[in-house]
Amino acid sequence: MNTAIEQFEELYSRWSMLDKFGKEFQLAKMWQRAQAVYQALMWSYNSKGYLTDVEAGYVRQLQQVFQTIQAQKLQVDQDLANEMMKHLAKIAIRHK
Repeated sequence: MNTAIEQFEELYSRWSMLDKFGKEFQLAKMWQRAQAVYQALMWSYNSKGYLTDVEAGYVRQLQQVFQTIQAQKLQVDQDLANEMMKHLAKIAIRHK
């Protein structure tokens, strides 16, 4: 029988994992949006043969955005893996 503490731990663990999945989803959406802007800038470059100073600045900013998203995704993936391992460890301990 689950105690109130065990029920809370289970609830918190599931909520934490869902939160991390939500963050991954948001990062994927941000990546797609940044990719769309990058493609528009490349279309502009291909059609004109050059980028304006403003457009070139946007390309530099997008590179930073891509790096930041990638770093955040790695962190969320690691956090999710850690959370899942904790959850599995608790299940294993309970069933011994």
